[in-house]
Amino acid sequence: MEILLPIAHTEINVIKVLILGIVVGVLSGMLGIGGGIILNPILIKMGIPSVVVVGTSISQMIGASLSGFLNYLKAGKVDTKMGKYVVIYGVIGGFIGVLLINYLKQSGDVKKFILLVYTVYLFLLGSFIFYESFKNKEKHEHKVPEFIKNLPLKKGFNIGQVSLIVPAGIGLLSGFLAAVMGIGGGNLVVPALMYLAGYDVVSAIAISIFQMVFITSFLSFLHSYFNHGVDIILGLILLIGSSFGAVFGSILGQKINRFYLKVFLAVIMLVVAAYSLKQFLSTKEKEIFKLVPDNFFANLLTNYPLVYSILVIVISLVVGYIISIITMRIKDYFMKKFLNKS
Repeated sequence: MEILLPIAHTEINVIKVLILGIVVGVLSGMLGIGGGIILNPILIKMGIPSVVVVGTSISQMIGASLSGFLNYLKAGKVDTKMGKYVVIYGVIGGFIGVLLINYLKQSGDVKKFILLVYTVYLFLLGSFIFYESFKNKEKHEHKVPEFIKNLPLKKGFNIGQVSLIVPAGIGLLSGFLAAVMGIGGGNLVVPALMYLAGYDVVSAIAISIFQMVFITSFLSFLHSYFNHGVDIILGLILLIGSSFGAVFGSILGQKINRFYLKVFLAVIMLVVAAYSLKQFLSTKEKEIFKLVPDNFFANLLTNYPLVYSILVIVISLVVGYIISIITMRIKDYFMKKFLNKS
């Protein structure tokens, strides 16, 4: 079933992309990561403009992150004070990233830049996780380095006194990477809050999802309005596939030893880093992306970019939230049916 994406103006096989979304969803649910770090380099290889891949990847995270945020908020797990600081600086870092993508889009260098960032980021993060998995195989506590504890500009949070330099640095870097890679930033925010601020893993995840709701909404709007980089149809296809895949992935993840999951995650990151590097080295021509206003959505974005950009956020929130509620109920059903039998 072939369709022409309205914004990307690229022909795709819906079933193929849907299956790809499910597979990546299973991996992301099992490993506890955002699917973008695996999915996006593959979508770029499929011929979808990198500007659209990044913007669309961010937009399809909005609704799912809202559902997770509300659940954590209801459970009282979110340190909203820390979350607000991460969001504020994340907006600044994200805005810089969107402007950089816009500049590179004009010169045709955005594809090579994104692939290079993926290569470096995933190689460094994958190597760190692989090293840390074996080093701390029997350890579960993370001690904050002394030099971090001695930083100035301290403020009180749920965890105690933490320098504002910590959330500022986390927010700026995660926001920038989210904007240029099309990811939610959780792969950076969660370990950073654990190692640099002393949060436990549940609290760190809760703060990460809190900031993700606002950052993904903000970046989706900017990428759509300035870069014409959000394809609403592609986003919905990916959202459906990855959401349902993540249900079964999360169930599998709870049955596998955490050590092996971390090693598998590190290997996946290193493989995708190598895959991105291969694409980077083989990319010779510049990628010039121009919106072709030959359909309803492309015309709407061309003539009313503000309306289209707001529409993207609203649809992503509503559809994503509904799908996340459905998938959570499916997960609960299977958990009760298969995992709670004694």
